[in-house]
Amino acid sequence: MQIPAIYAAFLLKGKKIVTYLKQIPRQLSFLLNLTIWLFIVQITAAQTFQELTPIADDEGFAAPYVGVSNGSLIVAGGANFPDKPRWETDKVWYDSIFILDEPDGQWRVSPIKLPRPLAYGLSFNLLENDPVLAKDVPRGVLCVGGADSQQHVKDCFVLTLKKKRVVVSDLPQLPAPLAYATGVLHQGVIYLLGGLQAPSATRPAKIFWKLDLTTTASKRHWEKLQPWPGAPRMLAVSGAMDQSLFLFSGTDLFLTEDGSVGRRYLKDGFSYDLETGKWKQTAPLPRPAVAAPTPAITTNDALWIVSGDHGELASQTDTLKDNHPGFPSSVLAYHPAENRWSKVNEFPKSVGDDPAGSPHAGIWPPVVTNVTTWKGLPVIACGEVRPRVRSRRIFMVHPTSPH
Repeated sequence: MQIPAIYAAFLLKGKKIVTYLKQIPRQLSFLLNLTIWLFIVQITAAQTFQELTPIADDEGFAAPYVGVSNGSLIVAGGANFPDKPRWETDKVWYDSIFILDEPDGQWRVSPIKLPRPLAYGLSFNLLENDPVLAKDVPRGVLCVGGADSQQHVKDCFVLTLKKKRVVVSDLPQLPAPLAYATGVLHQGVIYLLGGLQAPSATRPAKIFWKLDLTTTASKRHWEKLQPWPGAPRMLAVSGAMDQSLFLFSGTDLFLTEDGSVGRRYLKDGFSYDLETGKWKQTAPLPRPAVAAPTPAITTNDALWIVSGDHGELASQTDTLKDNHPGFPSSVLAYHPAENRWSKVNEFPKSVGDDPAGSPHAGIWPPVVTNVTTWKGLPVIACGEVRPRVRSRRIFMVHPTSPH
C-alpha cells in the first residue's frame, strides 16, 4: 500500500511503529495504517478550523451580520426556529447584538439593538486603521440589505463599538431591496452581486452594484455595473484577489408545473477584471456550493469555499426532516493563476450520538452566514447546519497552502 506523505512523515518519527507493522499480518497492518492516517487527518482539520467560544444563545442563528469593531467580534441579527417541534413552528427574526472581546472570552449582549429584526444580508469590516476609506465614513461592521419576516430591505448601516456600547450610523440605502446576495469589500469599495429582491420573486436579481467608500459624501452612492454573462442567481459566493472579483455557484429559480418555485443549483463561475471592466468564465466548480459562507476565504494563491449545499437532497428535505445528514464538509480551493480547483482540509464534521434529537451536540459544516476577519484570521460564525437547525459555534480558520 502506498502510504500518504503526511502519514509517512508521522511514521518516520517512530521507528518502533514501523518495526511493529512489519511483524503483523498484512490485513491488520492495512487497518492500522488506515486508522492512524484518519486520526492524523482529523487532527489536521482541527488545526485548520479552531473553535472559539460558542455564541450565548441556545439555538444560534442563520444569516446574521458578522464583523469586527474596535477589536471585538460582533454577531447581529439572524433567524432561527426556536420552538419545538421544529417542523411545525415559524421562523423567528432577531434584532439582538452579541459581542465577544477575546476568542476565549465570554459573549455579552448589547443593550442597543438593530434598527429592526433582520437576517440574510451582508456584512463587511470598515476598520479604524483602513487608510483608503474616506475620513467621514463610520468605522465598524457595515450591514447591507437583508430581510425581516415580511419583506426584503434597502438598509445600509454601520455598527460601531464605542466604550463597549454600540452606535448605529446610516450609509446610502441600496437602489432596491435585496437579500440572499453575495459581495466583497475590496480596496475601499463594496461590490454586491445577485440576490433576491422580494420574498415573492420567482427569479433572482441579476445585479452588480458598487459603493465607493473612498470618495467624499457628496459622491457616495450605489452605482450599477454590467453583471456577469451567466444565469441570475442568489446564495452565491464571491471573492476578490489582486485586481479581480469572482462569482461562484448560487442557485437560479424557476416555476414548476404546479406553480411552485424550484431551484436550479449552479456550479459555474465568473471573474471580473477591475481594470478593464470585463467578465470571463472560470473553470466550473467540482460541485455546486449554494449558500456557502461568503465571501470566499482569501489565501496567498487561492480562494476557499467552505461547504455549501450541493443540492442532491433538496427534493427530500420534507421527507428527511431531522434525519437530514447536513451539508458537505469538503472545502474547495480556486486557484486564479491556473484557473483550476483543488480540495483542502475538510471542515470537521462529527454529528454526535443523537444527531436527529440533539443536533447541537455535534459539529456540522455551516451554510448561510457571513465570513469576517478577526485577529488577522478568517472567522465563520453560526449559520445553518441542516434544514431548520442553526449553529451556536464559531470557527477561526488557519489556512494552509492548498495544492
